Amino acid sequence: MKSVAFSVISYQLSVISHQLSVISYQLSVISYQLSVIRFKFSIFNKFSIFHWSLVTGHWLLVTVY
Repeated sequence: MKSVAFSVISYQLSVISHQLSVISYQLSVISYQLSVIRFKFSIFNKFSIFHWSLVTGHWLLVTVY
Protein backbone atom coordinates (compact mmCIF):
# COMPACT_ATOMS: atom_id res chain seq x y z
CA MET A 1 0.00 0.00 0.00
CA LYS A 2 2.82 2.39 0.86
CA SER A 3 4.49 1.77 -2.48
CA VAL A 4 1.25 2.61 -4.31
CA ALA A 5 0.87 5.85 -2.37
CA PHE A 6 4.52 6.69 -3.01
CA SER A 7 4.16 6.06 -6.74
CA VAL A 8 1.03 8.22 -6.85
CA ILE A 9 2.84 11.02 -5.01
CA SER A 10 5.86 10.78 -7.31
CA TYR A 11 3.56 10.82 -10.34
CA GLN A 12 1.81 13.94 -9.05
CA LEU A 13 5.18 15.56 -8.41
CA SER A 14 6.33 14.77 -11.94
CA VAL A 15 3.09 16.24 -13.31
CA ILE A 16 3.61 19.38 -11.22
CA SER A 17 7.22 19.72 -12.36
CA HIS A 18 6.11 19.27 -15.97
CA GLN A 19 3.50 22.01 -15.55
CA LEU A 20 6.11 24.25 -13.97
CA SER A 21 8.47 23.70 -16.89
CA VAL A 22 5.65 24.51 -19.32
CA ILE A 23 4.87 27.68 -17.36
CA SER A 24 8.52 28.73 -17.35
CA TYR A 25 8.71 28.06 -21.09
CA GLN A 26 5.63 30.22 -21.68
CA LEU A 27 7.14 32.95 -19.51
CA SER A 28 10.35 32.88 -21.51
CA VAL A 29 8.35 33.09 -24.75
CA ILE A 30 6.41 36.06 -23.37
CA SER A 31 9.60 37.82 -22.29
CA TYR A 32 11.11 37.16 -25.74
CA GLN A 33 8.04 38.66 -27.42
CA LEU A 34 8.23 41.66 -25.10
CA SER A 35 11.89 42.21 -25.95
CA VAL A 36 11.08 41.97 -29.67
CA ILE A 37 8.27 44.51 -29.24
CA ARG A 38 10.59 46.80 -27.29
CA PHE A 39 13.27 46.43 -29.99
CA LYS A 40 10.79 47.27 -32.76
CA PHE A 41 9.48 50.20 -30.76
CA SER A 42 12.99 51.59 -30.24
CA ILE A 43 13.70 51.25 -33.97
CA PHE A 44 10.40 53.01 -34.70
CA ASN A 45 11.30 55.77 -32.23
CA LYS A 46 14.70 56.31 -33.81
CA PHE A 47 13.18 56.27 -37.27
CA SER A 48 10.46 58.75 -36.35
CA ILE A 49 13.02 61.08 -34.74
CA PHE A 50 15.17 60.79 -37.86
CA HIS A 51 12.13 61.35 -40.08
CA TRP A 52 11.02 64.42 -38.18
CA SER A 53 14.52 65.89 -38.22
CA LEU A 54 14.59 65.38 -42.00
CA VAL A 55 11.20 67.04 -42.40
CA THR A 56 12.09 70.01 -40.20
CA GLY A 57 15.49 70.34 -41.87
CA HIS A 58 13.86 70.39 -45.29
CA TRP A 59 11.28 72.89 -44.07
CA LEU A 60 14.05 75.12 -42.66
CA LEU A 61 15.91 74.96 -45.97
CA VAL A 62 12.75 75.91 -47.84
CA THR A 63 12.12 78.81 -45.47
CA VAL A 64 15.70 80.06 -45.73
CA TYR A 65 15.74 80.01 -49.55
